[in-house]
Amino acid sequence: MYTEIEVWNLFFLALLANAAYFVGIAFLIWVSFRAANQVGGSDNMINKILVSIFCLFIVLNMNGNDAMGEWIANSTAQGFVALEASGTAISQNAQNFVSGFEPGKEYNMIPGPLQAIFMLTVLLMQMLSIWKKG
Repeated sequence: MYTEIEVWNLFFLALLANAAYFVGIAFLIWVSFRAANQVGGSDNMINKILVSIFCLFIVLNMNGNDAMGEWIANSTAQGFVALEASGTAISQNAQNFVSGFEPGKEYNMIPGPLQAIFMLTVLLMQMLSIWKKG
C-alpha cells in the first residue's frame, strides 16, 4: 500500500502536468483572439468558418483541461479514502481535502457554473470578433 505523502506527491505531479497543458491552451487562446480579430474585418467566409472552428476547439480543450483538474482532485481524494479504509491514519489536511471533493467521481466534461461562464465568455468574445460587422 502507498503512503499519504505518496498520494500528495502524485497529486502535485498531476497538477504540474495539467498546468503545463493549460499554458499551451492560454497561448492558443491568445492566438485564437488574434485570428478572430484578423478575419473579423474580412469578407472571406471560408476563413471566418475555419477560425470559428479553431476557436471552438480551443474552448473544448480548455474545458477538457478543467475537467482533468477536477478528476485529478477527485481521484486524489479517492486515494485518501482507500488509504484510510486500509487502516492507515490520514492527516487532518487529507481529511479536509476529501471533504472538499467527490472521491471516486468519474471523469466529467460538464463544467461547473463559473467555469462554464468563463468559457462561454471567451467563446462569445471570439465569435463576436469574427462575425459582428462594424
